[in-house]
Amino acid sequence: MNNALYRTLLVLLAATLHSCIPKHLDPTRNGSTIPIQSLRISETFDFRSTRDIQLNIEVSHSATAGERFRINVYDNLPTIGQKIASGMTAANQSLKLEFRIPAPLTDLYIEKISASGASEVRKVKAAEFVSADFKTTTPGVALRVQAGSGLDCMTGVTRSFTNYRSNITVNAGEVVSLRGTYSGSITMNGGTLRICATSANITGLSSSKNADCSVYFLEGSTVNVSALNFNNPSAVIHNYSDALTFTGNISTGGSFENYGKMTVNGDFIINNNSTNTYLNNGELTVKLSLTNNRHLINNNSILVEGNYNVGGNSINENNCKLVINGDFNPSNVFNNNSYIKVAKTTWLSGKANLMCNNGAMLSTTNLNYEGTITGTGSVRSIIKVTGTSTIASPATMVGAVAYCDMNGIESNKSSIGSSHFTCNSSNYLPTSSCNPEGFGTAPAVSVVADTDKDGVPDAQDDYPTDPTRAYNTYYPSATGWATYGFEDLWPAQGDYDFNDLVINSRITRVYNAANKLVEIKNNIIIRAIGASYENGFGFQLDGVSSSEVASVTGYSHTKGYVQLAPNKTEAGQPKAVIIAYDTPEPLIKRTSGSMFNTVKENPQGTPGQLELVVRFTTPLDPAKVSQEKINPFIIVDGQREVEVHLANYAPTAKANTSLFGTSKDNSNPSTSRYYRTVGNLPWAIELPVEFNYPAEATPITDAYLYFSEWAQSSGSIRADWYENKPGYRNSIKIYK
Repeated sequence: MNNALYRTLLVLLAATLHSCIPKHLDPTRNGSTIPIQSLRISETFDFRSTRDIQLNIEVSHSATAGERFRINVYDNLPTIGQKIASGMTAANQSLKLEFRIPAPLTDLYIEKISASGASEVRKVKAAEFVSADFKTTTPGVALRVQAGSGLDCMTGVTRSFTNYRSNITVNAGEVVSLRGTYSGSITMNGGTLRICATSANITGLSSSKNADCSVYFLEGSTVNVSALNFNNPSAVIHNYSDALTFTGNISTGGSFENYGKMTVNGDFIINNNSTNTYLNNGELTVKLSLTNNRHLINNNSILVEGNYNVGGNSINENNCKLVINGDFNPSNVFNNNSYIKVAKTTWLSGKANLMCNNGAMLSTTNLNYEGTITGTGSVRSIIKVTGTSTIASPATMVGAVAYCDMNGIESNKSSIGSSHFTCNSSNYLPTSSCNPEGFGTAPAVSVVADTDKDGVPDAQDDYPTDPTRAYNTYYPSATGWATYGFEDLWPAQGDYDFNDLVINSRITRVYNAANKLVEIKNNIIIRAIGASYENGFGFQLDGVSSSEVASVTGYSHTKGYVQLAPNKTEAGQPKAVIIAYDTPEPLIKRTSGSMFNTVKENPQGTPGQLELVVRFTTPLDPAKVSQEKINPFIIVDGQREVEVHLANYAPTAKANTSLFGTSKDNSNPSTSRYYRTVGNLPWAIELPVEFNYPAEATPITDAYLYFSEWAQSSGSIRADWYENKPGYRNSIKIYK
């Protein structure tokens, strides 16, 4: 068949057989101001919601000659963030890491771990090229999470006040904003309040009974609140400001999320409502006492100048640094997963159970001890007393925990076993950003355990018994998923719901101690098939030749059109091409109804899963398999020569290049332009998250209300368009 006839028949066949055809599509029918086909897209925009980062790291000193350091990169503080990259380095060496991050991410947290386990953290801006230098001084990085609210005081606002001096009532369904200066009281009868004021003096902030309301103190605002009455469990306060001050005592029964800097000049009481939580991901300072009667989680830094009191039915969880300059009264279960410093006395009553997990530490001047201390995890926790110990007869201690009174125990009437009472420096806890004190003496580097003798201490080695492997890096993270969404009518135009095939992917790269790549793993989940075609899925390693691959495992081939080389890459390909599956049908479990997980009215099917493992003949330079060089694609309905790739990604050697420039395709291989329409639209997109894709036959612009703005700005505006933020999406148009 000649090429012209082939192209004509292919386009006609796609337009008549495919069940995801836009024959019912009126892109303006759902209120979209601009149909997606009419968007004005720059030729240089590639529809990426990600950025590729090159990070150079130097360690300027070491305690011992030849000491090596583990480097971890997080998208947030290590206590709560996702690990996205790792490496090994030594003093006066430079480590280069290349990885991909979500476009909206502004900061990276770089952790250096020494052979003894001591860690430091640097925070750096997420630029295309960035460096971090661990010098000899103690790191000055603020522990506070630089979380972005993603909100402003203009978008979606129904009422706005600028330089206003009077009382305000916010009602259900309203979005009210404050800018400039403000003075007055605010009553929340529902709705949302966003505060961007550079100088706000709120004389009273209250929520009415059962009002479902939210208050946001946004970045850049400076706010003083004289009185707070937020005891409604349905009320939520979110702080992103670096200058939020409550000038007196506050009492709240609603939920409170702090991502910035917040100061309470009086007492702070968290009342006992059934659902409320105080979540601290920022810096909280309480000038008098803090009393928790419900649920408090500290992921960052809390300073209490007075006492910390624990209510009888409360939930308490410390995951980073809690400093108490008064007394500590944990009269209930208290979960300490990191570091507590008490300047005066810790009172462990008979009902108290201090749960210390995996190397946690309580450092207190005095300890009055009647209750229970429990140590869990593989690393022994430490109770350190520098003043007076008074241990009553009911006191118990179990698990992996050591009690060290630095000047000897003054009174012990308990039956706690003597093995728990030790100040042995071998019970070593390294210093860290959460625990600046540490405990004990670091073991000499020469005796640090290294079972596989690869130069990486077991504690820093993801594979402590395998000398060929040392650590992993991930895309998008160790627990997260990236998403690929495809349109499969190429070279004809689809309906732009990007759900003809929806794939979740997590790439794990496995490195040796020399920072060379040993293998990659691609865990994939087939989430949705909004099409009648049986599309295959695979990926090409653009920087790797087929001969550099030793083996491939984990694929599913049942149709017979994929021919494999002995190493199980696709035969006849100069570059390494891995076909994950040639048909999804053996892997997924369909239910009744058309399509697969794209029609909201149909029962949900069970996704299919695979783990592809690609091992290399010799360890590779990581740059050869950077995320930029992993090239995913689909094979359309068993036609091996018909491939669909991301915008501007070249096809494999088996693709029929005569299809370029036909129908709606406007590819030009001579300029590396691939899989773009005349209007520069793609046939596939990549998201760095588990994307909630549009429902069947819904253009992405109807489901995601800022997609158009993002695309037409070449990604400079609304880089977070895919996130679930107020006003960002039309949930009715999204599959789930």
